[in-house]
Amino acid sequence: MKRLYTTLAISLLLAAQALAATPVISPNLRAQTEIAPLWFGPNAFPVPEMASGLLESTASVELAGDYFQGHLADGLDQTFDAFLRIHLPLWTERAALTVWMPVVEFWRTDATVDAARHILSDPSKDPGHDSGDVYISADFQLVTETFFRPSILLRSVLKTASGNNFGYARYYDSPGYFFDMTVGKSIGPLRIAATTGFLCWQTDNGRQNDAVQYGLAAFFTPGEIPYCAPWLRGLSLSAQWAGYTGWEHHGDSPQTLSARAAYAIPLSSPSLSGNSSTTDSPSVAPALEPFVMVQHGLRDWPFTQLRLGICYRW
Repeated sequence: MKRLYTTLAISLLLAAQALAATPVISPNLRAQTEIAPLWFGPNAFPVPEMASGLLESTASVELAGDYFQGHLADGLDQTFDAFLRIHLPLWTERAALTVWMPVVEFWRTDATVDAARHILSDPSKDPGHDSGDVYISADFQLVTETFFRPSILLRSVLKTASGNNFGYARYYDSPGYFFDMTVGKSIGPLRIAATTGFLCWQTDNGRQNDAVQYGLAAFFTPGEIPYCAPWLRGLSLSAQWAGYTGWEHHGDSPQTLSARAAYAIPLSSPSLSGNSSTTDSPSVAPALEPFVMVQHGLRDWPFTQLRLGICYRW
């Protein structure tokens, strides 16, 4: 029960911090702001990557490089970035902290794309490079999975206003936050997950855009199939359809489809944790996990993304 109270207290604290950062002062609800995914670069308002419904029990560091090809207009729109994610389990097996950000992005556009985004083209500032927003997530395992019961994972996420270059629509200098809850269930090597949540970011004149978040995902680990070929045991595949829908209905309802493939390479054999005379609980061997991910915008996120990276788990 103490863990539940701690979980709820931290969630309420994060919510209070986010709400404090997004005041509403006489908003004009009839005006469209264009502070939305359709009109910005790919890292300004991304669709959050879904969880599986299970809290990751291992610490991990993920480094990746992204290439984004824009298709808002028939012109030059390319972005390259370096991406970092860190995941750290906390004081209990039911809580973890995750931090991620595009550390730096390099981009180039032309006058056609700039005009489509309704910004003033300046050849002296294009191409350019910028740093991105930081996302800080508190992850809580509300319900653990049993044979009949699915697992439930809650995420409470804050977005900083550290991204810059509003003039070229790379980032919007404003905080944001989202909450989502994911329900997941494993059936042998296949896992199905569904998520719903609430996402919010500040726009002009102190008002904010509120969005309903949604998503479906499937995860497949062939190594869990009996008598699986040894070379398949490190492979994992996943796909997700996700998005969110804002209230302005003017480029603020992004929807994407993505697929990911990863292969875990153990760096050592699993060993017994602690004193072998008192416990027989195996520890997880450290592993390197190279991966590739492809994402395509179906609506209001006019980009196709290719990510190549490596994850170290311990």
